[in-house]
Amino acid sequence: MSRTTRRRAVRAVAPVAGLLAAGLLVWQGSYAAFSATTTSPGNSWATGQVVLKNNTTGAANYQATGVAAFSVTNMAPSATASTKCITVESSGTLAGAVKLYAKNVTPSVVGTNQLSSNIVVTITELTTGVTASSVAADCTGFSGGTVVYNGLPLSSLPTSYALGVGSWVPTGAATQYAAYKISYVFNPGTAVADVQGKTAGADFVWEIDTP
Repeated sequence: MSRTTRRRAVRAVAPVAGLLAAGLLVWQGSYAAFSATTTSPGNSWATGQVVLKNNTTGAANYQATGVAAFSVTNMAPSATASTKCITVESSGTLAGAVKLYAKNVTPSVVGTNQLSSNIVVTITELTTGVTASSVAADCTGFSGGTVVYNGLPLSSLPTSYALGVGSWVPTGAATQYAAYKISYVFNPGTAVADVQGKTAGADFVWEIDTP
């Protein structure tokens, strides 16, 4: 075979050899090691919730917004104390601290000639042994408890969660209840002439916040 023929043969074989070598490298790269995997599938996230309702609408009828517990007219000086009980239901899935405070207190200015300064309020909290219907609106079934607002004017009720009263901490493990006995007495003292024909109002608010 002439030198020229040998050169042509080498040139023809070289590309084929290169392809074979490349294929061998790919094959070796693909099958050079064993492998294994493990998977944790279907991960998901969901938030819990806090839920409060009260039964000022009556018996075990719980709603987020109830009705007025007090609607008093024609009060006279030294009127006897009136008492109402409200049961609060916590049905959320998270633990949290419940505080009671007031909103929309009118008049909001503290003064001897303001009716809200002459209505003396006492609030007692009961957190043990309370069920959906164990405490009636007239406080039948309410026994014991802890006084959390002791004989102070309506106008002095805290108006924010941060300053709110109460120590109830539902766990979130199940629906739980606490009852609140709210009593007032109209005690104008020497301001009796100044508070004739006056009005006062307030919303009682229970709020739960998670830690």
